[in-house]
Amino acid sequence: MIHRIANRRARVLAVALTAALLSACGVSPQKVTVPVVASVDLPRFMGPWYVIGVIPTFIEKDIYNAIESYELAPDGTIKTTFTFNKGAFDGPAKQMEPKGFVIPGTNNAIWGMQFVWPIKAEYVISHVDANYTETIIARSARDYVWIMARTPTMDDARYAELVKKVADMGYDVSKLVKVPQTAKPAAAAPAAATPALPTAERTAEILASVPAVPVAELRARLTQGESRPVVLDVRRADEFAAGHVEGALNVAHTVVMASPATAVPAAKDAEIVLYCGSGRRASAAIEALRAAGYTNLKHLDGDYPAWKALIAGSTPAP
Repeated sequence: MIHRIANRRARVLAVALTAALLSACGVSPQKVTVPVVASVDLPRFMGPWYVIGVIPTFIEKDIYNAIESYELAPDGTIKTTFTFNKGAFDGPAKQMEPKGFVIPGTNNAIWGMQFVWPIKAEYVISHVDANYTETIIARSARDYVWIMARTPTMDDARYAELVKKVADMGYDVSKLVKVPQTAKPAAAAPAAATPALPTAERTAEILASVPAVPVAELRARLTQGESRPVVLDVRRADEFAAGHVEGALNVAHTVVMASPATAVPAAKDAEIVLYCGSGRRASAAIEALRAAGYTNLKHLDGDYPAWKALIAGSTPAP
């Protein structure tokens, strides 16, 4: 009995300490002193983010495989799921489920993160790249910070650049630690574990079942702010690096097929325009996403070759 009471008191103390550490009696945009991005495309920000580097809260010390996932709820709040292993790659699996609240008038860039009702911790999106593949979450208190990415690893040079951004915000980066991440096992899985691509006939059926977006229409819409769709390039990383649709996210079709519910950083009802090199990989991704509950899928008519031709045709010759 004494041990149970002591444990209960310890848990209450931990909650109280978390609240004291994270709260500042609400979130006021006027009091934010760290950089704030001009605006955040909320549907594109949704989905899983791997924690690459962190100045940790006491809960986050000695953690592995840390992933923060966001899902936009119908009421506009952000369903947040934070998972990690404690102490080792195969350590006890832990999960926390705070709720995010977008602060009005901040262009979705400042949130309140609620771990304990009614307290909301300041949560500032201080950096996100154009492709929504990396982000820095900061706080005016300069106590905690999170460097996150869509992939479990990050190039050392790029990580160093993001650490410098954190230092320029006024943080003591000597407190920053990298979070060990296990590379996704899908790459090492037997070939038979990867579902086969649809046949040519099935590819045609799948693509015919979703709206086709002409490349000229997509190009025009990419400049229209709020009406901008999520553009998903499901080719290999080397193909993406050689050229891609402006602002597209790169998630290989194999990743989408293996884990459609978590591979795409977008809400289930978000407008998603997919493309590849010929339509076959895009059709496979469309089929997988549709089975996972995504409801607003479209296909870029002509795929990347059509986009490349459009860009080449509209670029003045040297």
